[in-house]
Amino acid sequence: MRFGLFAIIFCWILGLSGCILASNPSFNRSENVAVTAASTDSKLNDENLYTEGETTTIREDARDIASQQESDNFTEAVLSWNIPQTIQQVVIKAKEGQLEFFEIQYMDDGGKWVTVNQVRDNMRSEYKFTLRDPIVTKKFRLKVPRRWDSRRVGGQSRSKRSETGAPTSAEYRKIQEIELYYALPTPAAEASSTQ
Repeated sequence: MRFGLFAIIFCWILGLSGCILASNPSFNRSENVAVTAASTDSKLNDENLYTEGETTTIREDARDIASQQESDNFTEAVLSWNIPQTIQQVVIKAKEGQLEFFEIQYMDDGGKWVTVNQVRDNMRSEYKFTLRDPIVTKKFRLKVPRRWDSRRVGGQSRSKRSETGAPTSAEYRKIQEIELYYALPTPAAEASSTQ
C-alpha cells in the first residue's frame, strides 16, 4: 500500500516538474561577444578559465571630488568595441571570494555609466544574469570595490590597507572570465513566424 502511494506521489511530482520546466522558455544565446572586445586585461575575455585577469584602477574622467572618490574606492574591468554590441546575458567566472560585491554597468550614448545590476554577497564561482531587455553599447564594465568586509572570514574583516597606505594586491580582484551574450530566436519561434 505504501509503495503504491509513493509511486503515485512520485509520478505526480515528476509530471508537475515537467510542466513547470516546459513552461519556461529557453534562452537561445549567441556566440560570446566579449571575445571580440578590447579589454583592460586580455585575460578577462580570452575564453580560458585557467588564466585570470585583474581589475585595474578607475581612470578619472573629470577632476571633481565624486570622480576622485570613485577612483579611490573602486576598481574596474572594462570591455570596449568599435561598433555597438547587443548584450542580454552576462556571465562572470571567478574563484570563490574574489567577487562578493560588484556592479554590472554599460556606457550609454551620453558617455555615462549606467548600472544594470548590483550584486551583494555573491559566493558563487559563476554568476549569471539575464536582462529582461537587451542593451546596445560600445563599453561594458564591472565596477568592483577595492575593499569590503567579508562575513565569511571568521567574523573578522579583511585587511584594508598596509601600514604605508599603499594599495594591497587584494584590492585588485582576479576574474577568470567575462562572457556576454544576446538572445537568438528560439527554433520554435522561428517555425511559428514562417507559418
